[in-house]
Amino acid sequence: MFSRTVNRLLQALGVDIRRWDTAFDRKLYASLGLTEGVYFDRETFGVDRLVAGNPHVTGADSTGHDGKPRPADALIAEFPMSDAAKARLIEFFMHPKDYLAGKSKAQKIAYLKRISYRDYLRKDAGLGDEAVKYFDGTTNDFMAMGPDIVPAFDALSSEYPGFAGLGLNDQIEPGMDEPYIYHFPDGNASIARLLVRSLIPAVAPGHTMDDVVLADFDYAKIDVEGAPIRLRLNSTVVTVANARTQGGPVDIGYVRSGALHRVQARQCVLAGYNMMVPHIMPELPEAQQQALARGVKLPLVYTNVAVRNWHAFIKLGVDRIYSPYGYFTSIKLDYPVSLGGYRNPRDPNEAIVLHMVHIPLAPNQGLSNVEQFRLGRQRLLETPFEEFEKQIVNQLDRALGPGGFQSSRDIAAITVNRWPHGYAYSEDSLFDRQPVGPPIYEIGRRRCGSVTIANSDAAWNAYTHEAIDQAWRAVQELKSA
Repeated sequence: MFSRTVNRLLQALGVDIRRWDTAFDRKLYASLGLTEGVYFDRETFGVDRLVAGNPHVTGADSTGHDGKPRPADALIAEFPMSDAAKARLIEFFMHPKDYLAGKSKAQKIAYLKRISYRDYLRKDAGLGDEAVKYFDGTTNDFMAMGPDIVPAFDALSSEYPGFAGLGLNDQIEPGMDEPYIYHFPDGNASIARLLVRSLIPAVAPGHTMDDVVLADFDYAKIDVEGAPIRLRLNSTVVTVANARTQGGPVDIGYVRSGALHRVQARQCVLAGYNMMVPHIMPELPEAQQQALARGVKLPLVYTNVAVRNWHAFIKLGVDRIYSPYGYFTSIKLDYPVSLGGYRNPRDPNEAIVLHMVHIPLAPNQGLSNVEQFRLGRQRLLETPFEEFEKQIVNQLDRALGPGGFQSSRDIAAITVNRWPHGYAYSEDSLFDRQPVGPPIYEIGRRRCGSVTIANSDAAWNAYTHEAIDQAWRAVQELKSA
């Protein structure tokens, strides 16, 4: 699943991915009879309705188990749509066809790369304008993009529905059938904590993936004068100069507590947001600056809502809710991980965290992917916390209210994580035309003298393992300089 480099690093940090076979309880929610639900809002569908069950489960499925499997026709019959739209959806899910019959395999692939997933479903799969609305949020959580800007081929390779009859199963990306279980209780933060502790052992006790979860970090130890390794937080790099001088020194300017500081280094790895590199390092060649400018990140919002119990989910029979047009595309009970002294909630009487995802886009308006990313970033800048709180309360009360949920009584705390520069950009065949020669991201990450470039942006792939691979590549480039 991971590269040799990634596996070696994880092993060095004490991470054993087999540990999640027992740490992640894949059967917990199913054992309580819970499944995914679909919430239809009245503004779009004429009525607020939560339907338990989902004719498809794809992308970042948290458990791989369904506690209440239902035939597609039975649950679609409850959708607040016209009989004609429901009939189209039932036919689509229960009787898949080759919607591109008559085309060769190569022609199918080429066609799917040129049409959006939404248009493919609406036109080729025959769902039409009403039934296709069911899919208008399906790709948001996993890809941070709506189906109007996701190429149909990318939806195929990620195992979204609509392609079973095309004879293209060999085009599915390897590993897509794996459940999403490789997850620390705090997400990827534990990986960062393990890295810091391995570099500066005095920062925290312990030496395993288990004991890092609840370990207290002594931040006074991360930046000690004279230490061989120093980490300086809250320090924003604003300039990198003299990089072309082979062997350094490289001049690095950074701002901390409102003051400008300067440090010199023999070599430097820039592993931040790659699109910002030309702004802090203007001596880069023009072609490289243009390549880096293409990596426009995807905005997204992860919201955590602590609730005092989860009786409403039990009563409604769901552990995660998909909402095609909701402000939050998905609402999930926290991942059931118990590790290193942390125990996930197992009793509905216990408090639990809800994970809610908002993707600030402007879909179905004819805008390109980059135009939507930039507009979404502007919206995040303009949106106060009070608006997020209003939307959280509104959606939870309406979706979970029939199960007895009352936000004024049941919400204990809210954390909104706004990431205007979230996922790394990835090539989109609807809008990108790859020039002859190396990929754009390879041009962007080229070493410049004593400076090299890393981050997952350097491969247009928004995953932790990619960031590790790119870090290794960058260091090896400097070693060979």
